[in-house]
Amino acid sequence: MLENELKEIIEKCDEDISMLVKNLSSDEILLNYNGEKIYPSASIIKIPIMIEALSKADDLQIPLLSKIKIKDSDKVDFSIITEQNLTQCTFLELITWMIIDSDNTATNVLIDLLAMDKINERINSLAMKDTKLQRKMMDFEAIKEGKNNYTSLKDMLVVMEGLYRGKIINKEVSKRAIDIMKNQRDNSMLKRYITENVVVANKTGELDNLNNDVGIFYTKRADYFIGIFVHKAQNNQKAHEIIGKLSKKVYDYFIDNQNENSTYKLKFDYQYSMFND
Repeated sequence: MLENELKEIIEKCDEDISMLVKNLSSDEILLNYNGEKIYPSASIIKIPIMIEALSKADDLQIPLLSKIKIKDSDKVDFSIITEQNLTQCTFLELITWMIIDSDNTATNVLIDLLAMDKINERINSLAMKDTKLQRKMMDFEAIKEGKNNYTSLKDMLVVMEGLYRGKIINKEVSKRAIDIMKNQRDNSMLKRYITENVVVANKTGELDNLNNDVGIFYTKRADYFIGIFVHKAQNNQKAHEIIGKLSKKVYDYFIDNQNENSTYKLKFDYQYSMFND
């Protein structure tokens, strides 16, 4: 049974792990392990920031192709904008880079543009009860003051499933958000050990000794949500390996069952043809 196999892997680890898996096609929760536990969000807080940004574009308050100025004081590390010393970007570029490259300058510009209070209002409206944005990216002074960004896998399921079903803002906004996440460039966690060309819409997050990845896998048998948080790992590499191993186990479950169903269908079709020749 998948649940028992996953729990066995998790409980052999010394790390603090949260994992949630839901078959979105059957509406079945396959595993909820610490899904309600609240953790620092790292960069997956960028998902609700994206939703607030896309809502502003949807009601034409900020058109997607409008030009946004980038000041030198906005620029921080881990950023294409910083590396290329860009002075302006479109609103859509900021949203896209924030997600697919986890660009921290883009994120901070969007937080200023949208306003932190408004983003938190959006988070509350999405019924993400454990999620809160309290600081910008790379703001280590805020962390020292006790301010951080938080979420839980339960909240991440709420928002990801809402996007998947087209229920957040509207179908068009939900689809745009999913399409952006399908271009995620960080494959070091959920997709780590999956060599097949499977479509995934996901967002990663990483701090020292904290690694998060949440996403939706689109397979032939079913679409499923998977989220894994690994906290207090020996190092980030170890956390990546744990997330990759657990994700591969879930992926194989769906693919193996899919193959079993295909084998059964072939046998049935063959037997049916014998009786009807």
